[in-house]
Order: sequence, then C-alpha cells, then structure tokens
Amino acid sequence: MDDWRIELLGRARLSGGRNGPRPLERKTAALLAYLSLEGETARGKLAGLLWPESREATARNNLSQLLRRLRELLGEPGVEGRESVRLREGLRVDVRELVRGEPSWAASPGGELLAELSYDECDDLEDWLRATRPRVLLLQQKSLEARVLLEESEGRLPSALEVAQRMLLLEPTSEEAFRLLMRLHHQLGNRSAALQVWRQCEEVLERELGTRPSTATRQLANDIQKESAPPAIPSPARRALPLAVVHPPVLAGREPEWARMEEAWEARRPIFVVGPPGVGKSRLLVDFARSRGRWLMLTARPGDFDVPYATHVRGMREMLRRNPGLVLEDWVRRELSRALPELGDEALPLPPPPEEKARFFAAVLHLARLALRELDVLAFDDAQYMDSGSSELSLYLLAQLQDDMSAGRFPLIILSQRTDETLWSGERIRQVVDAGLAEWIQLEPLAPQAVHTLLRGMELPALERMSGDIARYTGGNPLFVVETARHLFESNALEGEFPSGLPPPGRARAIIQKRLARLSPEAFRLAQVLAVARVDVGLDQAAAVLRTPAERLVDAWRELEEAALVRGAWFSHDLVGEALLAELPSSVRELLSGRLTGRDVPVDPVT
Repeated sequence: MDDWRIELLGRARLSGGRNGPRPLERKTAALLAYLSLEGETARGKLAGLLWPESREATARNNLSQLLRRLRELLGEPGVEGRESVRLREGLRVDVRELVRGEPSWAASPGGELLAELSYDECDDLEDWLRATRPRVLLLQQKSLEARVLLEESEGRLPSALEVAQRMLLLEPTSEEAFRLLMRLHHQLGNRSAALQVWRQCEEVLERELGTRPSTATRQLANDIQKESAPPAIPSPARRALPLAVVHPPVLAGREPEWARMEEAWEARRPIFVVGPPGVGKSRLLVDFARSRGRWLMLTARPGDFDVPYATHVRGMREMLRRNPGLVLEDWVRRELSRALPELGDEALPLPPPPEEKARFFAAVLHLARLALRELDVLAFDDAQYMDSGSSELSLYLLAQLQDDMSAGRFPLIILSQRTDETLWSGERIRQVVDAGLAEWIQLEPLAPQAVHTLLRGMELPALERMSGDIARYTGGNPLFVVETARHLFESNALEGEFPSGLPPPGRARAIIQKRLARLSPEAFRLAQVLAVARVDVGLDQAAAVLRTPAERLVDAWRELEEAALVRGAWFSHDLVGEALLAELPSSVRELLSGRLTGRDVPVDPVT
C-alpha cells in the first residue's frame, strides 16, 4: 500500500506514493474537505450537497461509486460508517491536521482550501466553501504565527523567517506577517531588509486597502530605523531582551578564519565551515556572505534525512520563487517535475531510476545556472541534515560548477555542517579540499579574550565584568555564551557575583545532553563522578569511587576527551557538569559524594 497523504490546501491532490503526486477529482476533494472540517456526516446530506439536481437514490448511488473509486485510489477505505460516514482515523489529510493543531499539516505546500476548484452547480456546497475558506485561512495564519514565535524563542531565526514568509504568501495584506518579517530580519542583523519589508508593507496596504500601517507597525519601523531593539516576544514572565544580547553585533575571535575565507574568495574556491554545535558556523557564514554582495541562504533541516531529495526540492522551489519569469526548456521542466509536480503534466517517479538519474541531475544544474547567476554567494547551512539523494546531487553540482565558480559565472558556494553529525562529506569532500579546490574552515571555541569582546558588544557592563566566569563556564562556545547571558539577564542575576551554580540555559542543555547520550555507560558514569567532585579528579581516584580497576577507565577517559567533554582532569566547560548534575538522582549524588570524601554511604551501586 502506498503511503498517501491527502493535500486539500492549495491544489487538491494525493502526494507521497511511489508514482508521485496525483490530482484529486473535484467532488472527491470536496467530500474529503467537508468531512475533514465538519466531521461525521449523514450519507443523505453528502449526496444532496454533491448532486443536488439528482434524485436521492441516484445521488446516493453516485456517492457509493465515489467512495469505491477513492478506495481503489488509496488501496484501502478512505472513510468508514454506513448511514453516516467519517474519515478513517489513520488517513492523513492536511486540513484535518490543521484543525487538530498538528504541526504536520505544514508539510503540504499550503494555500487556499480547494484552490482553483468551484462548484457552481452545487449551490449549498459552493456557499459552504465560500464561508469556510476564510476560516481555514485564519487557522493557517494562527498556526504559522505560533510556529514563528516558537522558532524565534528557540533561536532558529532563519527557520522562523521562512515560516513568516509563508504567512505573507497566504495573506499578502497581513500586518502581523509584515511585523514578524521586519523583526526577524532585524534580529538576523539585516537592517536594510527589515526596512525594505516596511516599505513593502506601506505600498501593499495603500494599494490593496487604501490605508496606512497601524501604530504598532509604524513604531517597529521607527525602532529599526533608530537601531533600537525590536519588541521581544510578549511574555509576562520575562523582561524584553536587548537586541544586542539576542544577536550580538560583534563577530568576536574569528579574524584568522575570516582572513582565510577572504583568501578563498579571491581564489574562487568553495568554502566549508565546520565545527561542533553552537560554535558560530551560521553567524560566520551569514556575515561573510552578506559582506560579499548579493547572496541566498538555503538550509537543510532535521526532517530531510529520510525524504528523497527533500533538501534540494526546497531549494529549487526557492529558486523559482525568486525568478517568477524564468523560462525553462521542455526537457528541463519534465525532469524537474519529478521533484516539483506543478511543473509537469505527468507524474514522473522520484527518486528517478538509475538510468535516468543523470538527466534529472543535469536539469537541476541547468536550473541553478539560470536562477542563481546574478548572485555573488550561495550559502548553505546545516548540511549534515541532507538526505542521501541531496548529498549525491550536491557533490555532482559542486563538481560541475567548479569552473563556473572559478570564472565568476556562478556564485561562490559556502557551506556549513556539524563535525559531530557529519553524514555526507566523507572522503569525497576531503579529496576536493586536499586537491586545493576548496577551503576547510574548522571553528573552535572562543578564547577568553574573544568572549570578553563578544560580551562587551552586548552593551551590558555586568556581563563584561563577568566575562572570565562566563568563558570558564561555557568553554568559549558562542551559543552557550549567548544563552548564558540571556539567562542571567532574564533571571535578574546581573547584580553581584557570577552564580556558583547555574542550570544549563535554553538550547545549551539540549546540545550537551545529546552529546552525553552518545557516551558508553562506562564513560557516562565517569562523567558523573567528575560532575559531583567539582574539582580535578585523577584516574586512580575515579576508579576507587566507581569500584573498578583503573585500566578499565582508560578508554572511558579517552572517550570523554574525544567527545570534547573533558580537557585535562575536568570538563571542557562547567555547563557539562551542571547538565549532568541536573539529571542526577539525589541518591546517586549522595553515594558518589560520600565515596569522594571518604564517607561511604550504603546505597545501591551506581547504574
């Protein structure tokens, strides 16, 4: 059975099957939409809505035939019930997911309910559709807005920007969408883009509605023009964070890396920026790309890995969106329709069969050359999340575009990926770098002086005063520095001395816990001992606490060092110890503490 997903927002179609998307017959689409939004409905009412001019027996028979065809299309029943029918619970329908508040609805392209479909011969159904479309549009807007605020609050600003852009596409006169875009561009450090959105807002509202932006929108534009902080996310429990803390204006401690990127730019060599989570890859990528002129940012996402060509499908849609008048040859449109069904009249399979893959790759290359030739930089973030198909296609594009980049006919490619989750670079990327055809920039944590510079740029003297403690606590990881600064500000802890115990803030906790989860049981228990001790612990002392021979801990200690969690006899930064202590049961902490101080406690062994 194909893993179908029914899309009713935008074009009505089935997506996800082995043979690609398939359009839905208009009355089948109307039935699915009605049941998704109104729930279980009597057969007689459905028959009357869909065939109002037919006798009841004929209309009921037509409904039965429609349900039979739907079952054949799906390979299983789409609805259930006898006198009244309802959608089968396991059936995946985007509009039902939207109504239920499930985030998965956003995986569909989205758009107006049953866009381009009308039912002039069915008066009651047409009236229902006209009344329902605004309600569904409002649901989409509210759901996307909530998603924007979530992404923003967790620091994923490029993702939040993409969602806000979808809001504006849905409702081009939405002031809320304009404000979100202005604020997000500002937080990303792109003041000119934020002001461009403001001017667009003024023009659209005047042209479409004959009105001016509201006081709130005008005030936000005024704040951005003055370079003051945009309003933070409303929250009764927190003070508004200064923009300089959310997005530090100073790129600190990256002068050597920037110089190497300048050299690669002059030599027209692609650049790969790599490093652990939070070390500042995206910031360096964006700042350098922006400094070179016209640029485009594409990203891979965690959900891409299991979906064939998901990363490049999103990238191609962005290219076409930015070039609405682009004319493609028939063979290119046909091949690209494998990934972008809206470009073709027939459903071609994706992934393509091996004998046709080269033609599909060539079509993507053709599109990239046409759509991106006016840019100076093509930036690509979080490459570690690419699916295998997109990874293979990326290597092909890099090879084919090498001469174009060298000659300045194609934007220079700058890519970032995590070193601890590298899924696709491997030997082939290393071969490109070793041959002198690309630059490899390995980012490391910031030195204490660079942390001081970063904190000084936040324009809060208390943070600058605490820079030494913050550098030690965070190990110089820029994300951890920013998260710690945010936590200190929001918890009103900037007066006095740096806290002796501080829970890992925000995203820092999740990143550290993910790294700890990869440890072997032996290494994890050793890390717990170090966390409880809060001082340097030698191998012999740790072995005595864990009641295990010292030689058994040698590999565990090496594992902690290779994971960059331990440096010498202590953690690479205090946040690791705090993250361990936050999850450590009190009984285990008491046991380890007793053994470390020489007072043994009769508690079950550490597990």
